[in-house]
Amino acid sequence: MFIVIGFMFAGILLGYLLRKMPMLQKISTPISWTIYLLLFLMGISVGTNEEVLRNLASLGGTALLLSLSGTLGSVLMAWLVWKKVFLQPSREEEGKQTKQSEEPQEKVRLAGSLIVVAFFLSGALLGRFHLIPSALVQNELSSYVLYLLMFQVGLSIGSDRKLKEILFNLRPKVLLVPLATMTGTLAFSALAALFITRWSLADCLAVGSGFGYYSLSSILITQLKGATIGVQLAAELGTIALLSNIIREILALLGAPLFAKWFGPLAPICAGGATTMDTTLPIITRCSGKDKVFISIIHGILMDFSVPFLVSFFCSL
Repeated sequence: MFIVIGFMFAGILLGYLLRKMPMLQKISTPISWTIYLLLFLMGISVGTNEEVLRNLASLGGTALLLSLSGTLGSVLMAWLVWKKVFLQPSREEEGKQTKQSEEPQEKVRLAGSLIVVAFFLSGALLGRFHLIPSALVQNELSSYVLYLLMFQVGLSIGSDRKLKEILFNLRPKVLLVPLATMTGTLAFSALAALFITRWSLADCLAVGSGFGYYSLSSILITQLKGATIGVQLAAELGTIALLSNIIREILALLGAPLFAKWFGPLAPICAGGATTMDTTLPIITRCSGKDKVFISIIHGILMDFSVPFLVSFFCSL
C-alpha cells in the first residue's frame, strides 16, 4: 500500500519540478494504455484462479447480489452528498456546461468503457484457456505495472498548473465521502440480505464491509467465522467475500465513466471503496477529474483502515 502511494508522490514531485515540459501535458495517453494493460492482467488473474472459477456457479449469485447492492448504495449516497454538499455551480451554469460537453463526453466515456471491458475479457478468456505465457500469471508483473501507473498519475497531477488551487480548496467536508460509502454499502447490503436465506444479516454485512478489499476481508471472515459456523461454512462465506469484493473492484474500474455521468464525480470514488488510493485511482482521475485525486486518496486510506474493524465487528455478532 505505502509503496504504491510512494510511487505516486514521487511522480507528483517530479511532475511539479518538470511541469513546464510540453510532453507532460500529453501524459494521459500512456496512462490510458497502462490502465488497459493492468485490466488485461487482472482478467488473466481471474481466468487462472481455479478457486474463483470453481465456486462461481454455487456462490457467485450471492456474491454478485451483494456486490451490486453495495456498489449501488454507495453511488446513490455519493450522488446525494455531491448534490447537497459539494455542488457549487448554479443551475444555469451547470446547464450550459452540460449542453456544451455532454454529447462528446458521452461518446468518449462509452468508447472508453467498451475498450476497458474488451481488455479485461480478453485477459480472462486467455487465462481461462491457458493461452498465455506463464510469466504473465505472476503477481509481480501486475505490481510493477501498478507502480508504473501510479507514477504516471503522479506526473499528471504534479504537472497540472492548477495543483495549488486544488490543494487550497480541500475542506473537512471530504470526510462525508467515506461516510457515504460506508452508509450506502451497509444499508444496501442489509437490503440484499432480505433475499438471501442461507446467510444471516451479520454475515452479509461482514461481506459488504470488505469495500473491495477482497484479500483481507475474505481471510478475516474465513478465520473469524470458523469457530461459530464451522470450517466449511466459514470457507464458503470467505469465498463469497472474495468474489463479491473482486466484483466490486471490477465494477468500479469498468463502470467509473457511467457512475460519474449518472451520479456525479464522487460516485466512482464511493464505488471504489478501499481501492481508491491505488488500483482505481487512475480511472477515478480520468472520470472525476484531477481535483478529486486527494479526496480519493483520503477516502481510500480511511476505508482501508475501517475494513478490519467492521469485518471483525460483524463477524462477532
